[in-house]
Amino acid sequence: MLTQDYFEEIRGAAYIPVRTCNAYQQWKEYDHSVADRDMGFAQTLNLNAIRLWLSYEYWLENPSKFEESFEDFVATAAAKGIRVLPVVFECCGTDPSPESMNCKDQFDCDAVRSPGNSITADRRRWHEPFRFLDWFMETYKFDTRILAVEVTNEPKNVNDHRFAIALLKRAKSASADIPVTLGCEHIGDNVLYKEYIDIYQTHENMPLSKSYLDHVLYRAKLIEEVDMKPLWVTEWQQIRQGGWGMKGEAIRKSDLRPHHSTIAPSLHAFKTGNFIWNLMLRPSYLKEPRSVGTFNGIFHEDGSVYSLEDARAVANDPTLDLPENHNLPKCFDRVAALSEE
Repeated sequence: MLTQDYFEEIRGAAYIPVRTCNAYQQWKEYDHSVADRDMGFAQTLNLNAIRLWLSYEYWLENPSKFEESFEDFVATAAAKGIRVLPVVFECCGTDPSPESMNCKDQFDCDAVRSPGNSITADRRRWHEPFRFLDWFMETYKFDTRILAVEVTNEPKNVNDHRFAIALLKRAKSASADIPVTLGCEHIGDNVLYKEYIDIYQTHENMPLSKSYLDHVLYRAKLIEEVDMKPLWVTEWQQIRQGGWGMKGEAIRKSDLRPHHSTIAPSLHAFKTGNFIWNLMLRPSYLKEPRSVGTFNGIFHEDGSVYSLEDARAVANDPTLDLPENHNLPKCFDRVAALSEE
């Protein structure tokens, strides 16, 4: 039985390297030197956890390279005092295909569902992705470098929900010492899975106001106390009046750029375990908010930060001194142009 101190003071970030658009590309193009550099940036922010997506599709294509690369990443993060929260499957984005997985176009690239709808909607095929989960659990269930295993992220429909329950049951049956969790978009979604999960989650990427966010965090603390399970905010970006930028929502140009300092103080005040979206400065992970020019993240590839105010807020260290660069990555110049005043 894990004691409460295992779960306390979780300060993390989602991690997608600057030049990759989805998890398949992240592992296909894995580079130890990039991982080592970026985990050094995370250490600079006083982070102790990283949330990142695995890729079932790349594992099918090249299992030995995927397994070698993931182990290298875990070891690299551990050397910096960082535990890993792997997300095994993903319900957001476009169905996997050679085109969607390899797309590098600034506007067309998107997150990739893993596995695709053709599998999640067909129970007769669930045994296929189960093999990937089984490999992971067998390999890492006793590994203290792994913070927890997130079986999938943000189930979207009834088929996703049923698949998620099956994944949770299977992971729990093999979990040993590793906690099991699931990426819940809203705090209430945890009710659907509470029988099977050890850690609750909520995603508060773009809350409309500080008062709303503080109310969510207050409720989170009550839920933790009643159910005796930690509740983490595993995605957060900024307070933004225009929301995500989907379905014609009006957003000020300045709000398309990072403002993590609008949320970080509340997370520190409530002592909420959390993962900022994203460690690296890059366009939105999802195609629709990316298409209007949304960027998030802290670090440029050279170690400078987009906003020193944001970096200090995330690190909870007003004395943190890092070079500041308000430009957006040149490799995403067309997306960046949409947020220029």
